[in-house]
Amino acid sequence: MSLHAVQEANYRRASGGILSSWPPEHALGAVELEAFLAERRYCVLATSTRRARPQARPVAFIPFGDALWFATGASGRLKNLERTPWASVVVSEGERDQHRALVADGPLTIAAAPPEGLLHAWEGRFGTRAEWAAAWLELRPERVYSYSSA
Repeated sequence: MSLHAVQEANYRRASGGILSSWPPEHALGAVELEAFLAERRYCVLATSTRRARPQARPVAFIPFGDALWFATGASGRLKNLERTPWASVVVSEGERDQHRALVADGPLTIAAAPPEGLLHAWEGRFGTRAEWAAAWLELRPERVYSYSSA
């Protein structure tokens, strides 16, 4: 399911708090959402430590298929996700009345190797194939909300 389709489903069952914080009339449409993610190369990825504390770090990402993908080294992040394969992502830009943002969270799959075509897409986006990656992380969010002040 596309990120936009997930967002639409989430808005249909959203509570009042979500609707006031992330009003549907300010949500990015399918084309806008795709363009926004294509423009942004970095996000904040939040995982949970072994002590159940949040750990948020900036990371590179790529939208590929209906998921967000991340390359990771053999790190604390990878250990966090091996224990608790769930993540939250924030992609944002701008300030005040000129900003856009996306929040997404859900289950994360750890892959030893990327799927067909991802290395080529990653290289096109970042100029490297991320051969340093110890694992590839696939986030297929269950919850997506976006906002555009424009």
